[in-house]
Amino acid sequence: MNSIYISRAFQVLVVILVFSSAILPAQTRTARVELRLTASEMVDGVPDVISFVFVNHGRYEVRVPPVSGCIGRYSGTISLRLRFSPVLPRGNGVGGGCGGGIDHVPPILEQVKSWRKLEAGDSFIATFKRAELFAYEQAPGDYDFWGEYRLPTLSAEEMNTLEHAGINFLREPLTSAHLQFKRPQ
Repeated sequence: MNSIYISRAFQVLVVILVFSSAILPAQTRTARVELRLTASEMVDGVPDVISFVFVNHGRYEVRVPPVSGCIGRYSGTISLRLRFSPVLPRGNGVGGGCGGGIDHVPPILEQVKSWRKLEAGDSFIATFKRAELFAYEQAPGDYDFWGEYRLPTLSAEEMNTLEHAGINFLREPLTSAHLQFKRPQ
């Protein structure tokens, strides 16, 4: 009697495992990616080069769309934010921007082939001159920098396609901690 019960319990367990493994690729895994900002090539106390460091703190590989300082349909957008307090009052600051468009949008499973694979515990770095990120300020004062990464816009259908293909991807924008510097007069 006990062996029949154990055999039946084993069969039920096997059926549950088979069904759950068929569903598993469609389940979402939370991406735990941190964005860090690092500074280098200091000029009079303020960095001329900024690096955006993406760190995967999760247990799974995460796909990250290409990073760009410009808005793009395929790429995620890196932004360097600056809160500046000048030593002396002055006029308006300098700003800038860029944009782009494309005519043909390939299917999401083609796009994802160009996305960076960020394994669990790994990181990658995207480095830019401040001017490439439209942060031209050079005056004496207090500089408060932080970074942001915005994802390309994906439709619900595209997200569904990625989930069913078992591809774990970023779903939320990222914001770094602040870095503060002082340029003397």
